[in-house]
Amino acid sequence: MTEPSTLDPLPASDLKLNPNVAHPPFPWFIGIPRDWALLDTNPASWQRSAERMVDDRFHGRKLKAAERRAVLDFVEQLVADCQRSGAALSMLQLGRMSTGTVGSAGLHLGWFDSAPDLAGLALVRDVLPRTGTVEEVDTPTGTGLLHRSTVSSVPPGGTTRVRSTVLQLFLPIEGTTWTAVLSAATPHPELERALGELIVAVARSILPTDPEALAEAATADPPEDPDG
Repeated sequence: MTEPSTLDPLPASDLKLNPNVAHPPFPWFIGIPRDWALLDTNPASWQRSAERMVDDRFHGRKLKAAERRAVLDFVEQLVADCQRSGAALSMLQLGRMSTGTVGSAGLHLGWFDSAPDLAGLALVRDVLPRTGTVEEVDTPTGTGLLHRSTVSSVPPGGTTRVRSTVLQLFLPIEGTTWTAVLSAATPHPELERALGELIVAVARSILPTDPEALAEAATADPPEDPDG
């Protein structure tokens, strides 16, 4: 698998994969890795999209029937996980590892609204797990926190428990109640460094694009609680 190095711009207005999850009220912008695939999570189209994506990713490289079925099972479970977690955008890398086995890694974006509290690092630190490591990441939008940990689990499409590296990067949008949450995981040690660099690069690409809308979001009253 090649290490992703280039990000292509993707305006939030073009994101139509999962419109039923939380999105900020202001326009925003993100760069996506050029050699990764966008994951279709639409219930009506994800299966056809997954089959086409797998065939495209392995075009010209022989993929055994059992391997193809395992990859499709992995994508199916990943789509279900993304739908349950409320991911606004999901990306996937598939390819051959140096060992010859089929490898995978996922990168997902979600948005968290902390209204009526403004987004900030203190709020993020309160919800971070006590295990793992945390480091600050400087971005054009502000300072984020990158949490790194390892878990032992059965990956989507797998049958045995493996060690996986899990990354979560929280980027509060200053002056608003919204925090961008990037998450990534891989069970392949040779992808860990590239995945760590990628999640930081994507976080640094996230930018609000409309100062007036951002100001309105910062001063808007929080929605009324229907049960209040």
